[in-house]
Amino acid sequence: MQQSIPEPIFLSAPKAANLCGVSRNTICCWIRDERLPSYRTAGGKYLIRPTDLITFMKGNDMFVPPSLEEIAAEDEANQKQGTDNRETSQEPSILIVDDDPEMRRLTTRVLKPLSLPLLEAENGYEALSQLTKHTNIALVILDLIMPGQPGDEAFKEIRKHFPVLPVIVCTGQSMEEAEAVFQDPKPDLIITKPYQPNHLLGACSAYLEDLGI
Repeated sequence: MQQSIPEPIFLSAPKAANLCGVSRNTICCWIRDERLPSYRTAGGKYLIRPTDLITFMKGNDMFVPPSLEEIAAEDEANQKQGTDNRETSQEPSILIVDDDPEMRRLTTRVLKPLSLPLLEAENGYEALSQLTKHTNIALVILDLIMPGQPGDEAFKEIRKHFPVLPVIVCTGQSMEEAEAVFQDPKPDLIITKPYQPNHLLGACSAYLEDLGI
Protein backbone atom coordinates (compact mmCIF):
# COMPACT_ATOMS: atom_id res chain seq x y z
CA MET A 1 0.00 0.00 0.00
CA GLN A 2 1.31 3.44 -0.95
CA GLN A 3 2.39 5.47 2.04
CA SER A 4 0.60 8.78 2.57
CA ILE A 5 2.97 11.77 2.54
CA PRO A 6 1.79 14.79 4.56
CA GLU A 7 1.25 18.02 2.62
CA PRO A 8 3.51 20.99 3.43
CA ILE A 9 1.85 23.48 5.76
CA PHE A 10 1.12 27.00 4.55
CA LEU A 11 -0.47 29.88 6.43
CA SER A 12 -3.01 32.15 4.75
CA ALA A 13 -2.57 35.90 5.12
CA PRO A 14 -5.48 36.12 7.60
CA LYS A 15 -4.04 33.26 9.68
CA ALA A 16 -0.58 34.86 9.67
CA ALA A 17 -2.13 38.19 10.66
CA ASN A 18 -3.90 36.55 13.59
CA LEU A 19 -0.68 34.92 14.78
CA CYS A 20 1.22 38.20 14.49
CA GLY A 21 -1.52 40.29 16.07
CA VAL A 22 -1.73 42.62 13.06
CA SER A 23 -4.21 43.24 10.24
CA ARG A 24 -4.35 41.26 7.00
CA ASN A 25 -3.42 44.44 5.13
CA THR A 26 -0.25 44.73 7.19
CA ILE A 27 0.74 41.18 6.23
CA CYS A 28 0.07 41.96 2.56
CA CYS A 29 2.17 45.14 2.80
CA TRP A 30 5.08 43.17 4.28
CA ILE A 31 4.78 40.72 1.41
CA ARG A 32 4.53 43.40 -1.29
CA ASP A 33 7.55 45.19 0.22
CA GLU A 34 9.42 41.84 -0.06
CA ARG A 35 10.07 41.78 3.67
CA LEU A 36 8.08 38.61 4.28
CA PRO A 37 8.65 35.66 1.89
CA SER A 38 5.49 34.14 0.46
CA TYR A 39 4.01 31.96 -2.25
CA ARG A 40 1.19 33.10 -4.49
CA THR A 41 -1.46 30.71 -5.70
CA ALA A 42 -3.02 30.76 -9.16
CA GLY A 43 -6.00 32.52 -7.59
CA GLY A 44 -3.81 35.35 -6.29
CA LYS A 45 -3.85 34.38 -2.61
CA TYR A 46 -0.71 34.71 -0.50
CA LEU A 47 0.56 31.69 1.42
CA ILE A 48 3.35 31.79 3.97
CA ARG A 49 5.58 29.06 5.36
CA PRO A 50 5.51 28.93 9.19
CA THR A 51 9.31 29.01 9.45
CA ASP A 52 9.47 32.11 7.21
CA LEU A 53 6.95 33.89 9.46
CA ILE A 54 8.92 32.96 12.58
CA THR A 55 12.17 34.23 11.04
CA PHE A 56 10.48 37.50 10.11
CA MET A 57 8.94 37.96 13.54
CA LYS A 58 12.18 37.24 15.38
CA GLY A 59 14.06 39.57 13.04
CA ASN A 60 11.63 42.35 13.99
CA ASP A 61 11.65 41.62 17.74
CA MET A 62 8.06 40.34 17.69
CA PHE A 63 6.68 37.81 20.13
CA VAL A 64 6.37 34.36 18.53
CA PRO A 65 3.36 32.52 20.01
CA PRO A 66 3.88 28.88 21.02
CA SER A 67 1.08 27.85 18.63
CA LEU A 68 3.14 29.12 15.68
CA GLU A 69 6.22 27.27 16.93
CA GLU A 70 4.10 24.08 17.05
CA ILE A 71 2.84 24.61 13.49
CA ALA A 72 6.40 25.16 12.25
CA ALA A 73 7.63 22.04 14.05
CA GLU A 74 4.84 19.98 12.46
CA ASP A 75 5.70 21.37 9.02
CA GLU A 76 9.39 20.55 9.45
CA ALA A 77 8.48 17.01 10.53
CA ASN A 78 6.25 16.62 7.47
CA GLN A 79 9.01 17.77 5.14
CA LYS A 80 11.54 15.44 6.78
CA GLN A 81 9.14 12.54 6.32
CA GLY A 82 8.71 13.43 2.67
CA THR A 83 12.49 13.56 2.19
CA ASP A 84 13.13 10.32 4.09
CA ASN A 85 10.46 8.46 2.11
CA ARG A 86 11.58 9.42 -1.40
CA GLU A 87 11.27 6.18 -3.39
CA THR A 88 13.88 5.66 -6.08
CA SER A 89 12.43 2.23 -6.88
CA GLN A 90 9.38 3.80 -8.52
CA GLU A 91 9.47 4.98 -12.12
CA PRO A 92 11.16 8.39 -11.91
CA SER A 93 9.37 11.52 -13.06
CA ILE A 94 10.31 15.08 -14.00
CA LEU A 95 8.69 18.19 -12.56
CA ILE A 96 8.25 21.22 -14.86
CA VAL A 97 7.73 24.50 -12.96
CA ASP A 98 6.69 27.50 -15.06
CA ASP A 99 3.87 30.06 -14.79
CA ASP A 100 3.49 30.13 -18.60
CA PRO A 101 1.25 27.25 -19.78
CA GLU A 102 2.65 27.51 -23.31
CA MET A 103 6.19 27.06 -22.01
CA ARG A 104 5.10 24.08 -19.93
CA ARG A 105 3.55 22.49 -23.03
CA LEU A 106 6.71 23.18 -25.05
CA THR A 107 8.93 21.66 -22.36
CA THR A 108 6.63 18.64 -22.18
CA ARG A 109 7.00 18.10 -25.93
CA VAL A 110 10.77 18.48 -25.72
CA LEU A 111 11.08 15.90 -22.94
CA LYS A 112 8.59 13.42 -24.39
CA PRO A 113 11.38 11.24 -25.93
CA LEU A 114 12.57 10.42 -22.40
CA SER A 115 9.37 8.36 -21.94
CA LEU A 116 9.05 9.38 -18.29
CA PRO A 117 6.03 10.78 -16.42
CA LEU A 118 6.04 14.60 -16.58
CA LEU A 119 4.45 16.59 -13.76
CA GLU A 120 3.66 20.31 -13.85
CA ALA A 121 3.47 23.22 -11.41
CA GLU A 122 2.84 26.87 -12.16
CA ASN A 123 4.55 28.37 -9.10
CA GLY A 124 6.84 27.54 -6.21
CA TYR A 125 3.97 26.68 -3.90
CA GLU A 126 2.66 24.02 -6.28
CA ALA A 127 6.19 22.77 -6.92
CA LEU A 128 6.84 22.11 -3.22
CA SER A 129 3.45 20.42 -2.91
CA GLN A 130 4.19 18.17 -5.91
CA LEU A 131 7.61 17.27 -4.53
CA THR A 132 6.10 16.32 -1.20
CA LYS A 133 3.33 14.20 -2.71
CA HIS A 134 5.36 12.57 -5.51
CA THR A 135 8.41 11.01 -3.92
CA ASN A 136 9.75 9.67 -7.23
CA ILE A 137 10.53 13.06 -8.82
CA ALA A 138 14.11 12.78 -10.02
CA LEU A 139 14.64 16.14 -11.75
CA VAL A 140 13.14 19.65 -11.66
CA ILE A 141 12.96 22.12 -14.57
CA LEU A 142 12.42 25.52 -12.94
CA ASP A 143 11.57 28.88 -14.53
CA LEU A 144 13.44 31.80 -12.97
CA ILE A 145 10.95 34.63 -13.50
CA MET A 146 7.56 33.82 -11.97
CA PRO A 147 4.94 36.05 -10.30
CA GLY A 148 4.38 35.77 -6.56
CA GLN A 149 7.60 33.94 -5.80
CA PRO A 150 10.56 34.11 -8.20
CA GLY A 151 12.39 30.97 -9.21
CA ASP A 152 15.45 31.70 -7.10
CA GLU A 153 13.32 31.74 -3.93
CA ALA A 154 11.53 28.56 -5.02
CA PHE A 155 14.94 27.00 -5.66
CA LYS A 156 16.07 27.80 -2.11
CA GLU A 157 13.01 26.03 -0.73
CA ILE A 158 13.57 23.01 -2.98
CA ARG A 159 17.25 22.79 -2.08
CA LYS A 160 16.44 23.20 1.62
CA HIS A 161 14.08 20.24 1.72
CA PHE A 162 15.52 18.11 -1.12
CA PRO A 163 19.27 18.88 -1.07
CA VAL A 164 20.41 16.30 -3.65
CA LEU A 165 17.58 16.73 -6.18
CA PRO A 166 18.95 18.05 -9.51
CA VAL A 167 17.42 21.39 -10.58
CA ILE A 168 17.79 22.93 -14.04
CA VAL A 169 16.85 26.62 -14.15
CA CYS A 170 15.51 28.11 -17.40
CA THR A 171 15.48 31.89 -17.88
CA GLY A 172 14.98 34.61 -20.46
CA GLN A 173 17.74 36.64 -18.81
CA SER A 174 21.34 36.57 -19.94
CA MET A 175 23.58 33.95 -18.36
CA GLU A 176 25.45 36.66 -16.43
CA GLU A 177 22.23 38.13 -15.02
CA ALA A 178 20.88 34.73 -14.08
CA GLU A 179 24.08 33.59 -12.39
CA ALA A 180 24.19 36.81 -10.36
CA VAL A 181 20.78 36.00 -8.86
CA PHE A 182 22.06 32.86 -7.14
CA GLN A 183 24.57 32.88 -4.31
CA ASP A 184 24.86 29.57 -2.44
CA PRO A 185 23.42 27.11 -3.07
CA LYS A 186 23.45 27.30 -6.87
CA PRO A 187 21.30 25.32 -9.33
CA ASP A 188 22.85 22.37 -11.11
CA LEU A 189 22.48 24.06 -14.50
CA ILE A 190 21.15 27.32 -15.97
CA ILE A 191 19.78 27.35 -19.53
CA THR A 192 18.82 30.60 -21.25
CA LYS A 193 15.65 31.00 -23.33
CA PRO A 194 14.87 30.51 -26.09
CA TYR A 195 16.76 27.26 -25.64
CA GLN A 196 17.56 24.67 -28.25
CA PRO A 197 15.32 21.64 -27.59
CA ASN A 198 18.24 19.25 -27.94
CA HIS A 199 20.18 21.26 -25.35
CA LEU A 200 17.51 20.78 -22.67
CA LEU A 201 16.81 17.18 -23.68
CA GLY A 202 20.51 16.33 -23.60
CA ALA A 203 21.02 17.98 -20.21
CA CYS A 204 18.07 16.10 -18.71
CA SER A 205 19.32 12.84 -20.14
CA ALA A 206 22.77 13.42 -18.66
CA TYR A 207 21.45 14.14 -15.15
CA LEU A 208 19.13 11.14 -15.27
CA GLU A 209 21.98 8.94 -16.46
CA ASP A 210 24.11 10.12 -13.53
CA LEU A 211 21.29 8.95 -11.27
CA GLY A 212 21.32 5.54 -12.94
CA ILE A 213 18.00 6.16 -14.71
